[in-house]
Amino acid sequence: MSGGRCQIQDRHGNQIFFANGGDVWLSPSPQIQDYRVHLSQLRHLELRQDDVILASFPRSGTHWHFQAIGMLMNGRADYMGSFMSHHTDWIPTESLPPPDTSRLLVSHLRPRFLPQQVKEKKVKVIYCYRNPKDTWVSLYSFANIFKGIPPFEGTWDHFLDLMLEVGFWYGDWFDHVLDWEKEASAYPDQIFLSSFEDMKMDSVGQIMKIDQFLGLNRGRELCEQIAQACEFSKLKAVTYDQMPQAIKDQAWKNGVPGVFRKGEIGEWRNWFTAEQSERFDAIFEQRMKDSRLPFSFV
Repeated sequence: MSGGRCQIQDRHGNQIFFANGGDVWLSPSPQIQDYRVHLSQLRHLELRQDDVILASFPRSGTHWHFQAIGMLMNGRADYMGSFMSHHTDWIPTESLPPPDTSRLLVSHLRPRFLPQQVKEKKVKVIYCYRNPKDTWVSLYSFANIFKGIPPFEGTWDHFLDLMLEVGFWYGDWFDHVLDWEKEASAYPDQIFLSSFEDMKMDSVGQIMKIDQFLGLNRGRELCEQIAQACEFSKLKAVTYDQMPQAIKDQAWKNGVPGVFRKGEIGEWRNWFTAEQSERFDAIFEQRMKDSRLPFSFV
C-alpha cells in the first residue's frame, strides 16, 4: 500500500476507505498526499512548552472541548478560529499556526504518534472521551457526510460488527482509550482525562477542572461565560461558519450542516437493538475489565 488513500473490504463486502499511515488508519484529508510522510513530520514537530494538545477518538466531543479550552487559554469567551486549522492529522505541519504564542493543537492519534517533544517539553495534553455507544453511532453517521470520500454504505449492523471486531478510522476504540488511560496514569501531571458526559452534565465544573489542570486560574466567572458560549446550539452554528470554504467544498456533501450532530447522551438507544446492546456490553466488560474510567450510558 502507498501512503495515500486505500481501501479494504469488511466481511459483509462493504468498501472502507481510509488514509494509510502505516500501522494506523486515518480519515482521509484533501490536503495530505502521503500520510506516512506526514506522520513522520508530525513526530518531529517543534513544540512550545506552553502549547496544549487536545486528543480524542473521533466523535467524542472534540470540537466542544476545543472551543472551551481555547477560550481558557485566551482568557476570554470569544470563539476560537477554525478547528481545522489546528488539526495536526488533517493539514500539513507547515500550515499549523506558527509558534509565536502558545497553541492549542488537535489530534485523534494514539500517544505514540504524537510529537516527540510532548514528553521532552512536558506539554500538557487533554484527552476527551465519550461512552462508546454514542461515539460509534455518531461516527457511523459521520462516515456518510463526505463528498470526496466514498461513504460507508453498510448498515448500522455492519458498522457495529466492524467496530467490535476490527475498528474504523484511527483503529480500535478500546485500544485507543486504554492507551490514553495508561499514558495518563504514567504522566498524571501532564495528561488530563475529560469525558463528554461530565462536560454535558456540569459544563462549568468540568471547565474549572481543565482550568486548574492547565494552571491558568481564570476563575469561576469566566468558566461560566465559557460554558454559556459553548452551548451546543451556539457551537453548531459557529463551527460551521468558521470552517474554511475549501473544506466545505472539497469534503462535505451539499446540504450537510456541519460536523455537529445532536450532542446528547443516550442517543444510542435509538440505534442499538436489545440483542446488539447485550453483545456490546459483554465485549465492553471483557475489554475494559482493568479500566478505571467512568462511563455514563444514560
